[in-house]
Amino acid sequence: MHKLPVLIAMIAALFFAPVGFGGEEKGHGKDMHGGAKKAHHFTAHWAKTLNDEQKLKVDQMHLALDRELVVLKARAELLEKELNALAARDGADQKAIHAKIDELMAVKGAILRQRFDHILEMRAILTPEQRISYDMAVLKRSGVK
Repeated sequence: MHKLPVLIAMIAALFFAPVGFGGEEKGHGKDMHGGAKKAHHFTAHWAKTLNDEQKLKVDQMHLALDRELVVLKARAELLEKELNALAARDGADQKAIHAKIDELMAVKGAILRQRFDHILEMRAILTPEQRISYDMAVLKRSGVK
């Protein structure tokens, strides 16, 4: 009877133990098939190659974007709360709800315009080599930040 907990512990230890050969854990310098990890296919990450002038410009653009987005996001959050309050009323007014949705979508559209205008601004200050890495990062994103 005392052997069962020991057996379970041994099986669990084997199941959860890291797998590796020669003291090397999987993932250190190897891909998932045991081969060497491949180098990045594109140029260096754009942010690492910025010169001082570009860094200053990027910081200025991010500050300007954040100033705009903080207000728009707060407005969107308030509109969402107002929309929830309208929907949670007895005898909710469908026209008022639809109007509030239209207001919210206009603010979300403004947020999207600001973000994508920023992407275009960023691309404008980058060199062609930096744009390759930047564009790949944009294309790999899921959704909009």
